Amino acid sequence: MSLQKTTPETLRPKKHKWRKEQIFAMLVACVPLVGFLIFNGFPLIISFIGMFCNVDLYDLTKIEWNNFEGFKSVFIPNHAYELFYFDLAKYFYKAVVITLWIASTQLVTLVIAMFIATLLREKPKGGRVFQTLFFIPYICSTVAVALMWRWILDWDGGILNSILGTNIKWLENPDYITWCIIVAIIWQAPGYGIVMYKAAFSNINNSLYEAAALDGANAWHKFKNVTLPGIAPTTFFLLQAGVVAGLLTYDLAALIIPNAWGVPGGNESMGLTLIRLVYFLIQNATTTDANGVSYMVSCACVISWLIFLVTGIASVFLFRMRDKSAE
Repeated sequence: MSLQKTTPETLRPKKHKWRKEQIFAMLVACVPLVGFLIFNGFPLIISFIGMFCNVDLYDLTKIEWNNFEGFKSVFIPNHAYELFYFDLAKYFYKAVVITLWIASTQLVTLVIAMFIATLLREKPKGGRVFQTLFFIPYICSTVAVALMWRWILDWDGGILNSILGTNIKWLENPDYITWCIIVAIIWQAPGYGIVMYKAAFSNINNSLYEAAALDGANAWHKFKNVTLPGIAPTTFFLLQAGVVAGLLTYDLAALIIPNAWGVPGGNESMGLTLIRLVYFLIQNATTTDANGVSYMVSCACVISWLIFLVTGIASVFLFRMRDKSAE
């Protein structure tokens, strides 16, 4: 029996030869990546450059340094009056408050979803029907949901005014505008959380409840010490997704409270979110200063990257909270 002599050549790994099927599969897999780079990656680079430069969206060869005018217009009150016909910082700070307020309502939707899922866990009669009914608002078109709430809140013949016997202009009174958006979100959002919590409940070991019962734990102690830790990963996931969705609120707010008299966000801009402000700036990007220069695209880029940083920080914070809870 002869032994094969070991040489440096035999120790080298054999080169992988690509077959035609593998090459074709790689090309097909790269198609979505190319689309992402063109439609997402390239605009991302342009938006980063736009924070510091004046960018003509119709002629990208015209890129000029703007001496941080976009940052100044966004953060310094009254500075934008020199460039635009309105004070951008005033709208920006109001949009920050309203956006954070809307994002915080996700906690309310989370509590509602947990409560309803807990009730459905007891398998009441018609439980599946109720679960379907609760999930329908989530899968409904946002346009349809917004139109429905506009009809409900309409001051002339709206359902709410008809029930209350009032004639309140819910969608025009600045005291109610933000609340109208919040109510619509709370009505639509819990459906997804209910389904997720139902799945999370099924993964909790029933022996833990039996052990808690033997120790004399009541229903509240079981929920606090068994259920909440068992659904903690789902809770943090829903919280993260909800907060990010709240910070990126646009379509529902824009459809329920449209711009009024050239003012973004309706009366006194009480329906203005950060994403709506970005869209408003892009729409009016042709507005120029005395030298014919438009800084609105730069301002929109600054606000967009700020939203990105805030959502990133919030996600990291929630991930760390999740990891600590799992220890």
